Amino acid sequence: MITVAELKAKSERKFRDFLKFKIDSFFSEKTACHSEAISKSLEYFPLEIRSDKGKTSDNLLAREKDFLPLIQNSKGKKGKGYSLVFEQKRMRNNGTQSQLSRILFETEEDFLSFIEKKSETKRLTQALTVLFKNFCSSANNSDFLGAWAYANLSYLTEFYDEKDFWENICLCVKWLLENPVSNLYIREIPLGVHTKFIENNKALILSLLTCLKNDDQEEVKVSDFEKYCGLKEKPSFVRLRSLDKSIALKLGELSLSEASVPLEDFEHFDNPCILKNVQKIFIIENEMVYLTFPSVENSLCIWGHGFSVTSLKNCSWLKNYSLFYFGDIDEHGFLILSDFRKYFPETKSFCMDKKTLDTFDSFRAEGKSLAGEGIPENLTGEEKALFAELRADKGRNRLEQERISMEYLKERLEI
Repeated sequence: MITVAELKAKSERKFRDFLKFKIDSFFSEKTACHSEAISKSLEYFPLEIRSDKGKTSDNLLAREKDFLPLIQNSKGKKGKGYSLVFEQKRMRNNGTQSQLSRILFETEEDFLSFIEKKSETKRLTQALTVLFKNFCSSANNSDFLGAWAYANLSYLTEFYDEKDFWENICLCVKWLLENPVSNLYIREIPLGVHTKFIENNKALILSLLTCLKNDDQEEVKVSDFEKYCGLKEKPSFVRLRSLDKSIALKLGELSLSEASVPLEDFEHFDNPCILKNVQKIFIIENEMVYLTFPSVENSLCIWGHGFSVTSLKNCSWLKNYSLFYFGDIDEHGFLILSDFRKYFPETKSFCMDKKTLDTFDSFRAEGKSLAGEGIPENLTGEEKALFAELRADKGRNRLEQERISMEYLKERLEI
C-alpha cells in the first residue's frame, strides 16, 4: 500500500512537467483564441498517480489500518488534495471488498495544495506575464521565449526580494539589446537599477539576452558577461618588481622598486628609460615567492599568478630579454610553462628540474593530476622525463616552490 509520504514524493516529481504545461497554456492563451487555451487547460486534469505498490492484505483489519492515513489525508476528508477511487473486488477469504483502484488530482488547486507549490506556480505566471509584455511583439519572439522558459524553470519559480524584479531584468536586457557596444562599466549604465542588481543577476540576464538575440554560438560564460555585452571590463594588472637596486621602475616622476601596471599599458611597456639595463626577467608563479625572490643584477621579476601568466601573450617586447619561468614542480606547473612557451618559445625553466626535486624530496606531496594521458608539448626532453616521473608517483607528484629555500635559490642564481 502506498503511503502518504510516497504519494507526495511521486506527485512532486510531476511538478516540472506541470510547469511546462503551464508555459504551453500561457502562450496558447496569449497567441491563440481564448477558448482554445481554456480547452487545453482542461487536458492536464484529472492527473492520476500510480498506486500499484505491493499487494493488499486479505485481512480486513490490516487493510483498514493501511488505508486509514491515506483516507484521512484525502480530499474526501480535507476538502482538497487527492481523491481516492475504489472498486469492488472479490477477496479469497472476505467476500467482496473495496479495493483502491486510482488516486487522482481532479483540479490544479487540488494538486498544488497537496504538494505545496502554489507560490512557485504563481511566480511562474507573473514572470511570464512581464516577459511576454516586454519581448513578445512577434510570434517569433514568443517561440524563443517559450523555449527559454522550458529550460529555465528554476529562474521563473524562484523567490526574489527585489521589488519589480522581472521588470528590472527586462529593463537591463532591453538596454543591452539596444546598446550592444556601449563600452561602459556596469556602474555607468544609465538605468534605474543599482549596480549590484546587474552584478548579482548576470547569469539570468545573459541567458535571456542570448535567447532573444537567437545566438546559436556556444553557451556564453558568466565570466565573459562584459565582453559579450560590449561593456568595459575591469582592467587586469601586471605586478613587477626590480631585482637590482640600480634599476628603478620610473613611472612619471616616481622611481619605484615595485609597480602594478594595467595589462593594456604593459603590452607597450618596452621603454628604454625603464628597461635600459635589464637583461633577465623572471616570471614567478607564487605571490610570496615573487615578493621575496633574491636580488639579481640587471633583472626584474613578474608575478605570473598561475595560468593567468598567458595574459602576457601580447607583450611581444618581452622577447627582447632572457625569460625564466619558475613554477611549482607538478603537472600543472609544467602545463603552465608549456602554455607560456606557445608565445615565448625561448623561455627557460628555473628550478623546475630533477636536481631541485631530489634536493627537496622530503617536501613532495600529493597534487592534482591533469586529465588525459598526454604530456604538455612545449617542454624539453628533461622536463618531459620529470613530468612522466611525477605522473607515475601519484602520492608524491607535487613540490611547491615555497618549499625551496632561499639559500638554494641564491645558489642556483650564483649570487
